[in-house]
Amino acid sequence: MSDEVNGDPNLENTRIEDLTQYFSGKGNPHPIREEMEKLRKLLLSSGFDEIQISHFLPFEEAKRLTGDLYPVFKDSIFHLSWIRMDPIPPDPDIDRRIASRFPDLDRAELWNLLDTLDDDTSGESILHKMMKELGLDMDGAIDLMNLIPDFKEGSPATSDITLRSFIPTSWLTTVEATHNKEVLPIRLFTTAVAYRREPIPDPRHNRVYHVLSMAVIDKDLTMEKCRRIAGRFFDSIELDDVTMVEKSYPFPYFEKGTELEIFGGDLELGTCGFISREILDKRGLDTDVFILDLGIERILMHKHGYPDIRTLFFPQFYKAWDLSDQEISDSIKYKRYPQTDMGRSISKAINDSYRKAYDDDQAETERLTAWKGVLAKIDGALTLAEGDVEGEIIGHAEINLKETKTGLGLMGPAAMNDIYVLNGDIFGLPSIEEKRMLEAGAVKTGINYVSAFSNLAAWKIEKSLERGHTGKSVEIVRGLEEINLKVDSKALYYTLSHGKKVDVKGPVYLRFYFKVKGA
Repeated sequence: MSDEVNGDPNLENTRIEDLTQYFSGKGNPHPIREEMEKLRKLLLSSGFDEIQISHFLPFEEAKRLTGDLYPVFKDSIFHLSWIRMDPIPPDPDIDRRIASRFPDLDRAELWNLLDTLDDDTSGESILHKMMKELGLDMDGAIDLMNLIPDFKEGSPATSDITLRSFIPTSWLTTVEATHNKEVLPIRLFTTAVAYRREPIPDPRHNRVYHVLSMAVIDKDLTMEKCRRIAGRFFDSIELDDVTMVEKSYPFPYFEKGTELEIFGGDLELGTCGFISREILDKRGLDTDVFILDLGIERILMHKHGYPDIRTLFFPQFYKAWDLSDQEISDSIKYKRYPQTDMGRSISKAINDSYRKAYDDDQAETERLTAWKGVLAKIDGALTLAEGDVEGEIIGHAEINLKETKTGLGLMGPAAMNDIYVLNGDIFGLPSIEEKRMLEAGAVKTGINYVSAFSNLAAWKIEKSLERGHTGKSVEIVRGLEEINLKVDSKALYYTLSHGKKVDVKGPVYLRFYFKVKGA
């Protein structure tokens, strides 16, 4: 292939090798697009069909579907507008300026052209008409348009079209078009952009955001069944700590009592519910339609701890700073940990028990007692204690380490993995890798999976004293949070924005059980 492009002689000496640097390596995807692609692949592999829904909604439709809540949401809806063209009558002053600048121009033909303008005439089409019908070149046509004030002035006129700000309302026409009682259930999804006029964008709100929206169309859907559908989906995308609560001011678009808000911790992730039976009946649809919406930015914020939706959406304006491996190492913390001296003592006892079993080659043991003592009420507060106690003894307490499944032993092969940081990447590796990692310059954090699990166990025990029993199993670790670890927001943003990896996968098979028996 010739190096010369479009006959440009300046390029004929350009070598292909000189361009290699521009088309080699691997780029970093935007985290929102990356998450969208993961969700797309998951739903496609689960039998959902991907569709597109309209970006636009007629104003009257938006007003009708929000019903009595329209006064609440009207200021959050974007209305499309543009500067409309009207016929431009001749003007002596303008005509004199045109005559001075274009003495040979047929001005009668110009005013005839301007008199034909209407709402559908675009500025680009006027430019081309002036060039074609008046014989002007492009620069002359642009100069002429700038001599006519009507082309430079005017206020935007609001249209009757709004940008979608509430994705479920955009489903109606698609549901109507795909409705077919012979092929139920119908399962659809889209990844869509939504537009909402937030008065002041803040760490949790942006005026443009992305939504994963799903629709299930079937007969005899129940709320319980749809809760299970949602729960199954949350599990498949590893979305934990999710709760669904009935919305206090539901949209009339949803069937009364079915609209639920979805939370991850205290962060609202989305909404779900049944399209109103009244709305479906008016369109001749006799099946149930369940809609589930999740904000993609909110999913990422919940799963990965992004502190600000704006830094996630526009990393180019919130530049990531450089962090050393030591700084990243220092940012890795236990997500849950005991709050009392006794809790910390229990955490150490559990950790020491696992360590002893590992060192003594007893990892295949079925059961091991890590701690014994009493549950007592001292100065009106419940506490765990060892030895003599000055207070009311409630019962005898015991913490046991057990197999998660018969034959697996107390711990799996990754249970004693240590956390390292090397060149910004985070690894969970067994002790045999320590020499290699340290020689490569890695920072060893001093945290391993068992210590993280021991802290979680002690924290859960502190929280369950009133109940008198609790337990927890962790079998396979796929991410830091699954073994009770987290990275602070600054380091997390650095790793994500620089395309760094967190490779901590492994089987741990850890389980503890705490029980108080009556005295």
